[in-house]
Amino acid sequence: MESRTASAPSNAPDQLSRRAGFDYLRLLAMALVTVQHGMTGAGYYDQTAWGPVSIGQSGVSLFCALSGYLAFQSGKQSTSASAWLQKRLWQIYPAYWIATLAAFALTWIAGVKRFDTWLFLSQMLGTGYFTHGWELVNVVSWFISLILLCYVIAFVGKWLARPQLTLACAAVIAFALLATHTEAAISRHVLTFCIAGLVAQARPRAGAMFALVVGLFGATWFWPLTFYAAFGLGMLAVARGWQAHATWVTRIMSPYVYEYFLVHGIFLAALARFLPGPKLLSAALAIALAMLAAVVLKKLAAWFVAYVRGSASIPTT
Repeated sequence: MESRTASAPSNAPDQLSRRAGFDYLRLLAMALVTVQHGMTGAGYYDQTAWGPVSIGQSGVSLFCALSGYLAFQSGKQSTSASAWLQKRLWQIYPAYWIATLAAFALTWIAGVKRFDTWLFLSQMLGTGYFTHGWELVNVVSWFISLILLCYVIAFVGKWLARPQLTLACAAVIAFALLATHTEAAISRHVLTFCIAGLVAQARPRAGAMFALVVGLFGATWFWPLTFYAAFGLGMLAVARGWQAHATWVTRIMSPYVYEYFLVHGIFLAALARFLPGPKLLSAALAIALAMLAAVVLKKLAAWFVAYVRGSASIPTT
């Protein structure tokens, strides 16, 4: 955390406000994804989408917009490409491995889904979506394949010292795949990630950002799936310009968003299947349990990282 002394830079309040805005954006993204999975588990999947627009995928677009922006924001370019990628992999994999092991163990014990060694290994690598599509254990883990691809694109741009060119080329490819109906599930979010990265590089003024978002929304008239890029970039623009203030909600919940993302689907699916009674009650209980599990998962992941780095002591923070 930055020091709030007299020597702090003059733009420190703006940085703190932007950070709070980004925390609210993360929580909104997670709320949209939770609504999608909760309604699906309760049997209301058909009510989670309007045409090509899905509630949950709208939440994913927010995650990708924020990830793309933060990957290339000013002040993040001093580290080498390999160091940057290594840091992100350390942030992703430990919690993901623990959650995935738990998901496979529970699936095997409950006998609700058959799986083989190849699926297990592919999901542990984070490539499950690329090898098995949606036929995954803890299906929300498809997002890991997406974010790993986005990080590879970012790594290439940083390694070549041509981030803008790399992002532009990747965005063109993603758009071409969408426009030709060749691939949509991954491309719609890669497009969002790349445009957000370009925004971080260019640092456009509010007027230019507004024009970009309007243009993206206009493109949905011809290519409906560009809605996700328009929505993600639009909400990113709001978060960038919003003079937000941190509250107890953001301070308590935002540090556990990733861990909650990994485990909430397990609880929603399990309780919807095995808990009798109203589906709304089971969903509420599942969300509460997932919040507690997210805290535990973060602690376990921190311990794992410390252990691998040579310290077996469990971090207290």
